[in-house]
Amino acid sequence: MPKKITIVSGAALVLLAAIVAVLLSVTANRSTSAVPRRVSVYIPERGEILTMNYADFLAGCVTGLTGGENLADEALAAVAAAENSRAMYELSTKKGFQNLGADFTVGGDFPFVDGEPDERVSNAVRAAEKLLLTLDGEPIKPQMCMLSSGRTDETPLSPSVALPCDIGANGFESRTAFTTEEVRRALHKNGTLSADCSEWFSGAVYADTGTLLYIEFNGERMTGAALKQAFGLRSVAITVEYAEDKFRFTCLGLGENKGMSINAADFMAKNGSSAEEILKTFYSAELEKI
Repeated sequence: MPKKITIVSGAALVLLAAIVAVLLSVTANRSTSAVPRRVSVYIPERGEILTMNYADFLAGCVTGLTGGENLADEALAAVAAAENSRAMYELSTKKGFQNLGADFTVGGDFPFVDGEPDERVSNAVRAAEKLLLTLDGEPIKPQMCMLSSGRTDETPLSPSVALPCDIGANGFESRTAFTTEEVRRALHKNGTLSADCSEWFSGAVYADTGTLLYIEFNGERMTGAALKQAFGLRSVAITVEYAEDKFRFTCLGLGENKGMSINAADFMAKNGSSAEEILKTFYSAELEKI
């Protein structure tokens, strides 16, 4: 009897080892570039989760990112490939009950616009599904902006790129003014502030690219990204001045000033660059063809 138990236990261990080996093999060989056919998408404005073709989801996001701009075909393909990489990254890192159980949530990195996509966008998506930005075999989460400040910020996944083509482009510079009360409310300050409003903001520190790294408001440090979000500004390359009883914010570029500038991608495409060349300019990653 003891011998029989030993044999059964050994067989069970062999079987268990085989199962584990198969699972590890499947996990190791599971291609991060395996494009899903259908995905579920949570739309907060409607409180709905929709199921749709993955290609339709990507096309809606590319439409949202480009704002309906008439980009060159290769620029559209580059944007679609970057968005495809974002989506694949999201799927590969999804944990728990994110997105109310859906694969994606509309907004932020996925500005999905519902409706029939433009034919050129659909064509770009078909090409993009064959391109994936990866690092060590895993999809990356590439960043994009509509316009840089003239030079993008360096990140672990993107080099700093000088982009004179962005300077002076339509919408490159924007100015917004806010009253002292509007500033107080936006920054949730109900306490005592200096009687001299020109002292409210101080100690601004900038990157070489013009991005506002941080600034002090009433002695408290806040990042340029936080300032952008608080006031709904167009970029993080922000300067602040107080004049004529108002705070005046000047912004250069449109977006977070990181990764690929969509305007620059279009400029490059119109001057003969392919989608692959554009992507390699803006991202320090492997371009996997699938």
